[in-house]
Amino acid sequence: MVEAIHRSTRIEFSKSSLAYNVQYTKQVSGAKTLWLAVKSNAYGHGLLQVSKIARECGVDGLAVSVLDEGIATRQAGIDDFILILGPIDVKYAPIASKYHFLTTVSSLDWLKSADKILGKEKLSVNLAVDTGMNRIGVRSKKDLKDEIEFLQEHSDHFSYDGIFTHFASSDNPDDHYFQRQKNRWYELIDGLIMPRYVHVMNSGAAMYHSKELPGCNSIARVGTVVYGVEPSEGVLGPIDKLKPVFELKSALTFVKKIPAGEGISYGSKFVTSRDTWIGTLPIGYGDGWLAEYQDFQLLIDGQKCRQVGQIAMDQMMVALPHEYPIGTEVTLIGKSGKYENTLYDLHKHSGVPPWKITVAFSDRLKRVVVD
Repeated sequence: MVEAIHRSTRIEFSKSSLAYNVQYTKQVSGAKTLWLAVKSNAYGHGLLQVSKIARECGVDGLAVSVLDEGIATRQAGIDDFILILGPIDVKYAPIASKYHFLTTVSSLDWLKSADKILGKEKLSVNLAVDTGMNRIGVRSKKDLKDEIEFLQEHSDHFSYDGIFTHFASSDNPDDHYFQRQKNRWYELIDGLIMPRYVHVMNSGAAMYHSKELPGCNSIARVGTVVYGVEPSEGVLGPIDKLKPVFELKSALTFVKKIPAGEGISYGSKFVTSRDTWIGTLPIGYGDGWLAEYQDFQLLIDGQKCRQVGQIAMDQMMVALPHEYPIGTEVTLIGKSGKYENTLYDLHKHSGVPPWKITVAFSDRLKRVVVD
């Protein structure tokens, strides 16, 4: 998708806030190493933008979901440590080796197939262990032991560098399933050779369970918490200790006075009850401002102004207290005067979780680093 650089709508990204959240996460978790998940366009914040400043902010490595995200990051000149979290087709093993990715592997069969096609460069392997997420990875100690032995026996093609599991509910106040997964993890790895990268702490585990993971808590592999979202939304940890890393802003492109009895936008589901000043904004669901956000209060000149009418693909309307000039700034997420719209506010209004809000932001949105 084309980035709309000639449009007022933009995401303003704060490098200083990201750096603060990195240090806060390390402090709370006690982790010496932090890998930032930049998958899915860095949770909507911008893959290359975030990856380029990550090291300056105290991030020790990056984690992506698919091979192409890693390749794009390398081709942008970023030589940081990169973990591929998701499984890749075995035929692409030589590519993963070429770009020096720590590559997630979920089965012995995959390793046997890769062994036949890998060249001189070794593939750095990250073994996936399924303790209850039931997504990828081996589930038995025998299977895990067989994988480790195969890697050692074929050290000309493989380097056994990582092992991990993923907790499904580490941010849940009811921690019984977390405890179940944790116990399985220790049972599965007991007595087996561990590599240099043993990483099990996602955002929830890093924030609330790091002391319960002895020997496995030196690395935090996190996303939401560094992007300023408290994983439990304040239930298990203080919601005000993290800093928001972005603001979403736009500007009025058209302003008109509409008489009473007029419908606004598709379907005329909102009808003016009196003469009303209506402003038009260049943002819509094509940018990731979803239909669920209809009627959310936007901030203009330090005042709350209701968005009205159905949100269209590229534009939407807002009711104004009076006439404003074209070009007046509008804050969708962020501060204006004494008011602030947060991801939590939008979540409460729409029911869409904070991380899903940001991931939905499209590539068309211009993203700029402001500090």
